[in-house]
Amino acid sequence: MASARLIFAGTSTRIDRYLRDELGPGFGRRRVAVLLRAGAVRVNGRVAAKSTVLQLGDEITLDTEAAAATALRPTPAPLAVIHCDAELVVIDKPPGMPSTAGASPAPSVAGALLHRFPEMAAIDGARGAGLVHRLDTGTSGLLIAARTPVAYRRLRDAFTTKALVKEYLAVVRGRIATAGVVALPLARHPRSRKRMIVVDDGASGWMAETEYRPIAQADDFSLVQLRMRTGVTHQLRVHLAHLGHPVLGDRRYGRRADAAAARDEHTWHFLHALRMRAERGAVLGELTTPFPTHWAPLFERLGWSMDLPAGW
Repeated sequence: MASARLIFAGTSTRIDRYLRDELGPGFGRRRVAVLLRAGAVRVNGRVAAKSTVLQLGDEITLDTEAAAATALRPTPAPLAVIHCDAELVVIDKPPGMPSTAGASPAPSVAGALLHRFPEMAAIDGARGAGLVHRLDTGTSGLLIAARTPVAYRRLRDAFTTKALVKEYLAVVRGRIATAGVVALPLARHPRSRKRMIVVDDGASGWMAETEYRPIAQADDFSLVQLRMRTGVTHQLRVHLAHLGHPVLGDRRYGRRADAAAARDEHTWHFLHALRMRAERGAVLGELTTPFPTHWAPLFERLGWSMDLPAGW
């Protein structure tokens, strides 16, 4: 195994923070987390965890082959670009395509962006290829990437300060008759880090707020418009499932029968990032994606209009 050896010469610091600072551009939070989960980092001969705290004189060993394997590579894959200028690119992410590269060899949005816009290699690597946010693999719709470091910082600041309002469409199980708000904190599942759960104590999780408005109902389904001002992982899917109206086709939080059908037929669920607008700080205006055409067969069967709802 090829490896690199480092000696820690600072004051107490978490290993993930140290690696991001020491390894520099291209080693953002996500890539460092992947290396730590893979056991590619050792401290004094022991496999390091994300929470490992370094002390003066500690020896850090990095598996350089594993590090190289986690590097984002340009991948030729089609992208539906709905807006492009000198600062940013907006795409309509297809369903079933991951936002960033993972363990799967499947093409990612980040790899496709880097192939088409090679200048994105110079942008912070926390999201990959200039992406300033992500969508779950099964979610389709609006995704934004920066083409310059300055635009990346401005857009990230807009997300952090909640200056951007994000709207989604979802088809859910059951009939939702009235609009409402879900304001419940979310946290990682204690035994499954890939799942999120609703928790009673906001101090132990992240506060999340979701507004929902019904658009149509038919059979045992509802079409709802969603607005989120917080950006917690899986927020919409968990909040809707908590209401008893899980997203149709959601393998992780939906009904078992729906998940089984989705596994057989497709790798996506009925959640679409429809629209985004800036409320302050004119980073961008209002952006809207087209109707998700992969939903058309269900809409035709239920007799629903494929006209997009107006923004809130």
